[in-house]
Amino acid sequence: MKVTVNKRFQPPDRIMRELGVDATGRVQMFATDRILFHMRRFMPWLTGLTATSLTQASSPTTITVNAPYAVTLYNGVSRSGAPLNYTHTTNPLAGPFWDRTMMQHDGAAIAKEVENYARGQMI
Repeated sequence: MKVTVNKRFQPPDRIMRELGVDATGRVQMFATDRILFHMRRFMPWLTGLTATSLTQASSPTTITVNAPYAVTLYNGVSRSGAPLNYTHTTNPLAGPFWDRTMMQHDGAAIAKEVENYARGQMI
């Protein structure tokens, strides 16, 4: 007896979109949200305005700091070229390049959070 099975798979981009793992999907938005949450504790915090009100996810893949001085804070160097002295009262780990520092400290935890979320979404 001969059996023929015809199987049609959806295109990978459609499968990814339906699972929410494409660039604008649920999983990507969750990942961006978790990165923003973790990143705030590495950002300079004099009044908290920069890390809270002026920093938001502007798209599913982008976090924007809407402050004219954001580049100076991020690079850790004043306009005159002197290194900035960050206040460590509220955020003891505050300093320049807060996204890179955050990934070194919390990258594995964020990856696990996103993995757990994605697995929960597929059920």
